[in-house]
Amino acid sequence: MWGNLPAVTRRFEGVRALLSAFAEAFRASFSPRTEPEADFVQRQINIALQSAAKTWYLLPTVAILIALANATWLPTWRLIAWPTFVIMACVGSGLCFRHIATMHDAATVAGIRRKARAFALGTFAQCIALCSLGILLWSPSSASNHIFIAILLCAMLAGWASVGTFHYATGVLSLPVFLFILMLGPVTSGNPVSMAITFSYWLVMATLFSTNYATRERMMRLEVERGALIENLKAAKAESDCARERAEEANRAKSAFLANMSHELRTPLNAILGFSEIIHMRAMGRDAMDQYAEYAGYIHGSGGHLLSLINDILDLAKIEAGRMVLRETDIDLRTVMDDTAKMMSARAVAGGLSLAVHVDRSFPNIHADDRAVRQMLVNLASNAIKFTPANGRVTAFANVLHDGSLAFGVDDTGVGIAPEDHARVFESFGQGRHDAVLSDKGTGLGLPIVKGLAEAHGGRVILNSVPNEGTRVTIILPPERACARLRAAS
Repeated sequence: MWGNLPAVTRRFEGVRALLSAFAEAFRASFSPRTEPEADFVQRQINIALQSAAKTWYLLPTVAILIALANATWLPTWRLIAWPTFVIMACVGSGLCFRHIATMHDAATVAGIRRKARAFALGTFAQCIALCSLGILLWSPSSASNHIFIAILLCAMLAGWASVGTFHYATGVLSLPVFLFILMLGPVTSGNPVSMAITFSYWLVMATLFSTNYATRERMMRLEVERGALIENLKAAKAESDCARERAEEANRAKSAFLANMSHELRTPLNAILGFSEIIHMRAMGRDAMDQYAEYAGYIHGSGGHLLSLINDILDLAKIEAGRMVLRETDIDLRTVMDDTAKMMSARAVAGGLSLAVHVDRSFPNIHADDRAVRQMLVNLASNAIKFTPANGRVTAFANVLHDGSLAFGVDDTGVGIAPEDHARVFESFGQGRHDAVLSDKGTGLGLPIVKGLAEAHGGRVILNSVPNEGTRVTIILPPERACARLRAAS
């Protein structure tokens, strides 16, 4: 006996594991707790409701016909009682199902849990009503009635083993009811053979139910996985399309870059080569020193323009590659703006413009890269002067916003930018249509560099512009960029 103890223990553990798996499956179906469980139960119930919708109208009709078939064996009140019971169960469960389906939280885990319980209990009530024919329509003295009732109960159990597989808890709750009703006749008659046959049939149907449910569950889970796979494929396709569009956009940008640079680089280089060749060959004669000096000035100006262009390209490349290194110090922005105004004053006077600086007295020093801040202001002031007609006004400003952010930039009364060009001017080599009226259009790198440098400081750029009224470009830095003033406000 003790020698077989390990084998007995293994069998006991196997039975316990089987019962534990059964209890967990019933719990997940009857009372889902997690979102995946609730989603799966929701799918099961939806399919079950679609399948059972027609039976709500069909069962009362069948119940009436079955009752009429037993008219020769039973009194009238019993013939009326059973169909009435079935009709009440079908109508009640149908109304319950419809109410649950319209609940405002039916899509939540708690709502699906209530829906699962209501569906299982409602279907259980239907099963009790149907199986009650084994009591209400049973005629003790008629063998034909017994055979007829047994056939009906076996047919209903076979159907239930198929329909009940849509929802595990529904089938599990109903199987004991069928066993009780089927065994009631053989037990009361005391026939062991009938009891054995009846129990064996019920066991076969229970096994069939378990097998059918496992197959249906596997199919539903495969359907869910297929749906998830399709969604993943759609997401991957969308991502691939976006990547392709980005690649095409990058290719267009490369083409635009080459088109712009082929002109912008050749123009000063041709000037340098042309004038330097004249000086080298002394084409104007050995005594034309004044003209040679003038040509040397042209060479110097073209070289400076070329160097500025290359610096802009390199700065933009650093910004777009995320390799811009900021050397941050405390900066007095009024001093930087005054220096910028002095640098641009000659161009402003040549264009017949007034150039002013307005900084709020409460504006603090800022913690930023001095060279980057100067470059932003120079780019904005240069654009403003370029696109402002004579007798216009260009103003550099700085103030503190209500949330503590630091705002500074340049305002002008120039030609303005059309709304459809606002986004384009911040793209590399992007230019508005107002550029077409100027001979010196530039490369379109000024505002992209300003935007990149502002974002490198954790800030942003806001463009406000109306055609023929002017443009206001504001750089906004976060409040933490503010620091104590190093000198009294002037």
